[in-house]
Amino acid sequence: MGHAFAVFAIVSSFILFLIGLIGIIFGEKFIHGFVASNIRLEPSTDLYKQWLSPSIDVYLSIYIFNLKNPSEFQNGSKPLFEEIGPFVFKEIVVKEDLVDNLNYTISYREKKQYYFIQEMSPYEFDYPITTLNMGPITVINGIKYSSKIVQNAVNLALKATGDTLLVEKMPARDLLFGYKDKFLVQLKKVLPNLVPTDTVGLFIDKNNTFDGLYTIYTGADDYNKVGLVEKYNRQNKLNSWTTKYANMINGTDGTILPPFVNESSIIYIFNSDLCRSLYTVYNKTITLIDGIKVLGFAPNEYFYENYTINPDNAGFCTPSDNCLPKGLLNLTDCVGGVPIIMSCPHFLYSEEKFIKEVYGLSPVYKDHATELFIEPTTGLLMKANKRIQFNTQLYHDQRISMTKKIPEVMYPLFWVDEHFEIDKKNADTFYYQVKLPLMLISIGKYVLSVLGFILFVISCIYAYSLSTKTEQTQDLNIQSDETREPTEQTPLII
Repeated sequence: MGHAFAVFAIVSSFILFLIGLIGIIFGEKFIHGFVASNIRLEPSTDLYKQWLSPSIDVYLSIYIFNLKNPSEFQNGSKPLFEEIGPFVFKEIVVKEDLVDNLNYTISYREKKQYYFIQEMSPYEFDYPITTLNMGPITVINGIKYSSKIVQNAVNLALKATGDTLLVEKMPARDLLFGYKDKFLVQLKKVLPNLVPTDTVGLFIDKNNTFDGLYTIYTGADDYNKVGLVEKYNRQNKLNSWTTKYANMINGTDGTILPPFVNESSIIYIFNSDLCRSLYTVYNKTITLIDGIKVLGFAPNEYFYENYTINPDNAGFCTPSDNCLPKGLLNLTDCVGGVPIIMSCPHFLYSEEKFIKEVYGLSPVYKDHATELFIEPTTGLLMKANKRIQFNTQLYHDQRISMTKKIPEVMYPLFWVDEHFEIDKKNADTFYYQVKLPLMLISIGKYVLSVLGFILFVISCIYAYSLSTKTEQTQDLNIQSDETREPTEQTPLII
């Protein structure tokens, strides 16, 4: 019985050790297979369900720059701003017209709906704001290089309609989502085909509006391609910029990312609001709720540099001979002719002169930088802050009454922070469905190897001691037989 048990123990412990050893050698491939089977956009996967209807709440916070010295500003003084916000909105993403293209890609249209949340906003939605009137600013910018006759005609029309450079004490609700501009109302009556709308708003056409047709990879054939944008509006490149590089469509839309991210990864994102792709690099590691370790990625300062330092940015000069200083991007063509220039909030990463041209702005990295926090094994986005500021360049023009005295400044209008962070409920789900199984695989292979090896050694020692004990017993029996006295029953050998 003892011998049979020893053999069983040796074989079992060796098998246990072998399983652990195989796990150490092939464990990473097993983990890759486990993740790859779940990281793909197919109706049967949790990723697809989350992509279609996210369970984590996403918010959009809007901060508006309120002009505190309107009279002085219109007479040439440096503008003084007070940041009003956040005005917080819950963001609902709706995907419609989904089509499986049967080539490992799917196409869909996406729109975002915004619902104001007063409980999360320190200001009423009707808080009065004073800022630029973007109706006449857009018109004035459009005739900047026109003939004197055209400029004089526009100047007279602006005066006749009573339009003004500023909108004063306008409710934030109207300022963001639309108000009638006096000049555009009259112009639309005269030239209805030339003026598509007489409504102006800082965030107009963003609420409940489709932003284009996307075609993305499902990752079913290659998990490294999951979520990557193949085409936007049926085109595999943009037509907004002046170089092939600038017009490239790279990366995902930023909501899902390929798995197995590390500190040397470069994360590419396509942003339709900016009409361009951008990239982020690793900058730090943090731990979120339930001990979820995530890698932080952000655009670095080099990304924002002027083309003289970062040649890749030459393609974003529009026109090609009009290259803006570092940290600025001309979105005029991207947003339908409205003279909007993008920057980071409070001109983070921009030249210091833009901060000094105004009062009230002070860039702080933790408050104003764009950052993505990614769980490295699955590539799931656990926390994000996507921050963008919208500005317009002002010029004083002697031929236009309302601009002949104003200072030439980069005028900040507002900035937005699209943000979310995984909550306790979703963190628990991730822990038990993903992190714990992967942790058991990672730790289990070493535990099995060590335990199997220890049991194998013990089993061998046990088998050896059992074998030695048996031999000693046999030797004792032999010695006993040799020393035993002959009896009457024992025949004598002659």
